[in-house]
Amino acid sequence: MTTYYCTTADIAQFIWRGGDGSDFSATTNPTQAAVESLINQAEDEIDRITHHAWRTTSVSNEYYDVRETFWHQRLLLREIPLYLKHRYIHTFTSGTHKIEIWDGSSWNDLVSGSYTEGRDADYWIDYNEGIIYFCDTKPYYRKNGVRVTYDYGESTVPNDIKRACIMMVAISLAYQDDRSILFPEGTSNIPLPDKIDRWQAEVDRILERRTEHRLIY
Repeated sequence: MTTYYCTTADIAQFIWRGGDGSDFSATTNPTQAAVESLINQAEDEIDRITHHAWRTTSVSNEYYDVRETFWHQRLLLREIPLYLKHRYIHTFTSGTHKIEIWDGSSWNDLVSGSYTEGRDADYWIDYNEGIIYFCDTKPYYRKNGVRVTYDYGESTVPNDIKRACIMMVAISLAYQDDRSILFPEGTSNIPLPDKIDRWQAEVDRILERRTEHRLIY
């Protein structure tokens, strides 16, 4: 399986597996596939806590209300902004992504329909900040008036996110019944429970610093 924020080799080096930091394999305990699964779980947890991603993440049928002030003035305003729940939005592609407006009986997709993206057109998007601006075509309904399917996420994993992922997996491995295989006694002056506490504290600091707080209108 594919991992993004760290590798099994990173984990092996961090815990100094086998006394030499050698990587996991199909015959080790745990296997490389099992550790990859733990990495994927840690990646999902990091994304959930931070409300962000450093990999491509897909969101399907995310509903949005139009801010009441904007909706009441929609005929007077040149643009109505809609703040998505995430930043670093990927380019919308017809057939894969959607920006849908409910017209009272059906959803009209601005991406695949006969609409145009651009500041002087139907809508435009601030991809880095995750904001859709409706221009010539505006939402008809305020409550759940817009539905969006999109991809988001940065392409580069920062070092602190990598480290947080490594430590999260190390903690998971330390709680396993056969942890003595991975963390043999006598290899460190720091007891394993104290290590776990230190790792968790650092993970918490990193993820708190990386958590995004977005005001959704």
